[in-house]
Amino acid sequence: MHSKIQLRGNNLSYLSGSKINAGLNLSATKLQVVEIAGSQEQISLDNLNEAKFTQPLNFKSDRETIILSQLQAAYDEMRKNQPLQSDTLSFSLPLDLFYISQLPYDNTLLQKDLIEEFRWEYSIMFPFVKNQDLILQYLEVEKNMIYTKNTAIVYGIERKYLALLEKFCEQNNLKLGFIDNVHLSAERALVLSNSFVNAGLRLSLYISESIMSMIFSLDGRPISQKVFSINSYDDVRQNILDEISLSKSKNIIKGLIQASYITGEKIPDSVVNSLNEETGLNFIVFNPFDKLNANPLLKENPFYCHSYNSFSSAAGIAYRIG
Repeated sequence: MHSKIQLRGNNLSYLSGSKINAGLNLSATKLQVVEIAGSQEQISLDNLNEAKFTQPLNFKSDRETIILSQLQAAYDEMRKNQPLQSDTLSFSLPLDLFYISQLPYDNTLLQKDLIEEFRWEYSIMFPFVKNQDLILQYLEVEKNMIYTKNTAIVYGIERKYLALLEKFCEQNNLKLGFIDNVHLSAERALVLSNSFVNAGLRLSLYISESIMSMIFSLDGRPISQKVFSINSYDDVRQNILDEISLSKSKNIIKGLIQASYITGEKIPDSVVNSLNEETGLNFIVFNPFDKLNANPLLKENPFYCHSYNSFSSAAGIAYRIG
């Protein structure tokens, strides 16, 4: 198993000692960075920036040299505004680079045996991907009030993407830290928002132009993640309504949801208002920096003042150290 992908465990670990963490969110159109410094007693937001690529990236078809060139140019542009201080970079990656499923989980098996069982399942579910090219990780979901059987949320990603990021870090004399999918990263950023609710059932959405993800968490731990292709915001609404309807495999109903959150690349207020009205939920466009002391130079930064929610994934991967 590759050591750089760390998906197990959801409890956020704060900085220990005096340290600087950098989290980068890599999408098809831009690179975002959040850099934090401090200790468990006091964490400060030191850097918040983004740079757009000259041409949108297609990670599955573009040559590695093209992706690295665009990534380097965006990284250099951000460093002109404010050099990064961290010697380690952690990344959140687009949803469509991950193969996500929820599978039966046998807690009597050793981790190695579980991974092999999941690998066999993936060879059937995703026959178009070379099985040995996938790195698999999982989150354990014990039987609970929502799901009647032990399951695991399984994440697969092709090794070539991790190799690409390792090469990028090496050419900049940096170390590669953690890698997560963009929604899991955003989910972790909730903990430093004033609107954070940990107890009970929680729903969070991540929406981009053509894809959406839904994570249900119970008492702070994810119990499901589903990804959907979308053509319009009508698809978003319908997917939500389908997921909060009772089924044989789960017992989720709207009345059980204690809090609902929404984030993504760009979420218009009109969409949030429509979703609230049509689903009966109250989606919160949360701020992942509420509880941080911000560098005074950031107080006038438009990203900090107006676009804070779109940095939730970069923030969440920066906050994570374990």
